[in-house]
Amino acid sequence: MIEIRFHGRYGQPVAAIAGKLAQAALAAGKYVQVFENFGAYRPGAAMHAVVRIDDEFIRERSANATQPDVAVVLDNSVAAVVDVTKGLKKGGTIIAAASPDDLGIKADDFKFIPIAAGGDKLEALLAALEELWK
Repeated sequence: MIEIRFHGRYGQPVAAIAGKLAQAALAAGKYVQVFENFGAYRPGAAMHAVVRIDDEFIRERSANATQPDVAVVLDNSVAAVVDVTKGLKKGGTIIAAASPDDLGIKADDFKFIPIAAGGDKLEALLAALEELWK
């Protein structure tokens, strides 16, 4: 099973991006779970969504104590208020538009994939994530 956690702010398409990835996995014949987590229902509040993808039925039901393989940071300012590496598996992957230094994290324990500026970031992000779970 691969677990992907998306970090962003309320009002951004965090849940929509997680849902789009889940739809692509379902179309590929995978089992999928999607959880959204809002700290507060107000614009700009930090939030995250979790997507689990597997070839077999997923029995895990909790979204509270996640241990993602991948953390996707959609809004770099979230890293100042939330530990985006919390629970991330050793050797896991962080995908973000900023550098690890800009996010205030040590990249020694994690693989880092930058989201390129310009172009269609969403399609590039989804393509990179699909490569990880195929």
